[in-house]
Amino acid sequence: MELGIKNRFALVCASSKGLGFSVVESLLEEGCNVLMTSRNLDNLNNAEKIINQKKFTGVLNKFECDLSKPEEIINLYNHAISLTDRIDILVNNCGGPKPGNLEDVSSDDFDYAITQNLKNTIDLTKLILPLMKKNFWGRIVNIASSSVKQPIDNLILSNITRSGLISFAKTISNQYASFNILINNVLPGRILTDRIKEIAKQKADKENIDINIVIDQLSDDLPIKRLGEISEFGPLVAFLCSEKSSYITGNSIQVDGGLIKSLF
Repeated sequence: MELGIKNRFALVCASSKGLGFSVVESLLEEGCNVLMTSRNLDNLNNAEKIINQKKFTGVLNKFECDLSKPEEIINLYNHAISLTDRIDILVNNCGGPKPGNLEDVSSDDFDYAITQNLKNTIDLTKLILPLMKKNFWGRIVNIASSSVKQPIDNLILSNITRSGLISFAKTISNQYASFNILINNVLPGRILTDRIKEIAKQKADKENIDINIVIDQLSDDLPIKRLGEISEFGPLVAFLCSEKSSYITGNSIQVDGGLIKSLF
């Protein structure tokens, strides 16, 4: 399917590994010009090497940026507009906050999680929306978590901040839809990322069992009976960033192998 976004400029946050990297590859495959970001320069360079070997039709740029720092969000925006006079696509993404239940997290942990997983997205989106509005075209996709529909035990900070992100996105999707700016969320479930491996390791250490046993157990209650692959995530985001998604906005779409049992 031709998605109609060749030469569109896309900014994909936290995208040198994992789900974000899958999005970068999918957009490059569609011919987008993509700005890939990470707070780790080595990860950016490694990701660039992998991408260069695949010879996508799109053009890759990279920028080192810590999205938990407001001043670096401004630096990222300024770098993006030095490359282009339009930012057509914004994919908001960041690493998950500290695991734990209520008694395990401090007030500082809450403050950092809100900055890292909510406020940074609001700040960057607010900077970019005027450009999209001026050009009467925009796609914003927020990578959140299945926890916004079904809270996950031992991830209270993620449950709270991701839900706030969904509320923010739904609110502004109503405000900007008439400007052909479509805003959606994608909710990954148990996809085999570094985050899943980190959570599995914590459980394995706590229960004194092999991490591979924990990872296998994570698929037991999934109807699809396996964890997701990173490569299965990016194509959906690319579709939501495309001309083909022109009547979809304000939605949260699960990529979870059937994990969420609710109807909506």
